[in-house]
Amino acid sequence: MPILNPNMAEGLVKLAASLAGATLEGVRRHVRIVVLGIVTVPDDTPLSQGAPLVRAYRTMLRYIPQNGALEENVEVHTEVRVAREVWRGIADQVKEEEGDLLLLHWKGSTQTPGKVYGDTIDALMDDPPCDVVLARFSNSLPPIKQILLPVRGGSYSTLALSLVSNLAEEWSAGITVMHNLGNNSGLADSFRPSQAQSFSAFSDGYEVEDESLTTLQALALELPPNAKLVAMQGKLIQGIVQEAHHHDLIVVGASETRERMDEQASGEKIAEKIARETRRPLLVVKTAKPFELKRPSPGLAPAPVFKEPDLEESVDRWFAENTFRYREFRTMSSLTLLKERHHLRISLVLPVYGNTHPVALSDYVRRAWFALFRDCALVDEILVSDPDNRLDKAEVEALYQGGPGHGRLSDNEIVYVASGDDTASQPGRGEDLGPGEALWLALKKARGDLIVWADPTMDNFEARLIYGLVGPLLTYPEFQLAGGFYSESGEGGEQNSNPVHNSLVELSLRPLLGGFFPKLAGVINPVCTVGAARRELLERVPLFSGPAFMTGLLIDTVVRNDLMSVAQVDLGPKPDANITIAPQLITADVLSILLRRAEERSQNTLWSNFNPAIKTVQKSGEVYSLKVEQPTAVLKEFPPVDFTAGYVRHYFEPEFEPETE
Repeated sequence: MPILNPNMAEGLVKLAASLAGATLEGVRRHVRIVVLGIVTVPDDTPLSQGAPLVRAYRTMLRYIPQNGALEENVEVHTEVRVAREVWRGIADQVKEEEGDLLLLHWKGSTQTPGKVYGDTIDALMDDPPCDVVLARFSNSLPPIKQILLPVRGGSYSTLALSLVSNLAEEWSAGITVMHNLGNNSGLADSFRPSQAQSFSAFSDGYEVEDESLTTLQALALELPPNAKLVAMQGKLIQGIVQEAHHHDLIVVGASETRERMDEQASGEKIAEKIARETRRPLLVVKTAKPFELKRPSPGLAPAPVFKEPDLEESVDRWFAENTFRYREFRTMSSLTLLKERHHLRISLVLPVYGNTHPVALSDYVRRAWFALFRDCALVDEILVSDPDNRLDKAEVEALYQGGPGHGRLSDNEIVYVASGDDTASQPGRGEDLGPGEALWLALKKARGDLIVWADPTMDNFEARLIYGLVGPLLTYPEFQLAGGFYSESGEGGEQNSNPVHNSLVELSLRPLLGGFFPKLAGVINPVCTVGAARRELLERVPLFSGPAFMTGLLIDTVVRNDLMSVAQVDLGPKPDANITIAPQLITADVLSILLRRAEERSQNTLWSNFNPAIKTVQKSGEVYSLKVEQPTAVLKEFPPVDFTAGYVRHYFEPEFEPETE
């Protein structure tokens, strides 16, 4: 359901739910309504330049009432995409969603010469990607008690009857199906709209071969319950307008291209004439063209081979559509409602690695519990994952202290996960492990459907790092992974923010990632230590142990799903950290991951010849020397937990007993 006029959004959403028949004959079926916004970018401009407008459009669409007066089985989803032309963006979205019905608002006329409905709608109606309904009404539909459906027969009649039946049942409205008998005056004289005459009594005196009678018989068989079938003869538009005075809504077919009954008819569409002659709400219905297998004609070139979208254009489109800002999701109460609506639970993982200070970690856990667990119930459990068993018993117990007036926190709320015999970690080995191994270990105990991992090495807990990452996953079901990046604001405020302030990332890591895996060239920070993902993804992909594990996760997610399943979020200024990892070690880890994945893809031996040791340049007086620094921990690749021996997923216990009849 594309929204070109935001004022029409609420009325169109309600109409879409009724057209889909969300509740028919007492049966509730799931209906998904996609509210679509299109940002157009000129041909000579990269699609990524549309990112600011995409963000503004997303913000606007969030003010559309969603699910307020609708049944729980109706899901309203908003989507914004970039395109070169509006109609192309709409058609592509329909194909990606495999949509059944496209609902468009129509003004009822157009000022564009040579066009019937307008540039965008005409392009879609010429080759509809699915069944199409054009809606002409003011900001909201008035109460509908009587629906008029003029039909002549043809491909659209079955669709129109089905949609009108849905509307009638949803609104408890009556239906009048009107058929024009054309020049068959004998039939018209015998059957008038004013006559309460049964169809069987009317048809007794005529031959079945009569085309008009045959059409009437077919319509009679398809009529919904309590619908009325009437016939007329004469000018079609005049008859419809006259009958419209007794009805609240008119539904016509776009296949009625010309008024054949009027010898003086212009090239004007019937729908446009009706829209001009009456102010009643109007729906125009058109079916998608059926697939036709045609033999190639002699001497003609073969059909063109399907061509994949241009890679650069695909990356630009991903960047514009899938780059978010944490401020778009800062209403945590709305995120909590989304979580409950989709019946999701969220686990927050805090990895223990590096020189994590136990006192700072306990304070981090306590602040996270207050902000995300007690105050808004966005997070359902907090897991502290310690793969190297760094914390002693007293330090572990300190994690459960809720502060003055709160006592000890529940073991169901705070979960401490340490390494054991069933893990790849060896207790007390003293190696400088990374957050990747901690996340892999936590997956074995986590119970949530969404897993978000933070970085407790930051000096202070900030909720934006959490709700900014889970926001895209809760709002957009198609996303599997959300990565973060930090932006530094300049003197001009947020409008001049520089998201690539990190010279290591910009000068080294991003060129490496984009060179080996061009689809990921738009990722702003591939080594950010915070992120969120759906559990189903994390269970089925391997994880690397080091601080650059996010690079491997990005590659494996795109290979397993596709680029559009990944989102990236601007988390604002980076909080201060109490530990710093040498940039050379991060680069070595990233390069090791890239070479390993490239080796798997091309069957070469690139990674086998890679030496991760770092040679740093030192100067003592006038003498230069090299110092070899070996990695403090060997980069490991852990298998998907779903394929680990003995792995059993953990679940939250149900809060309420199921109702019994």
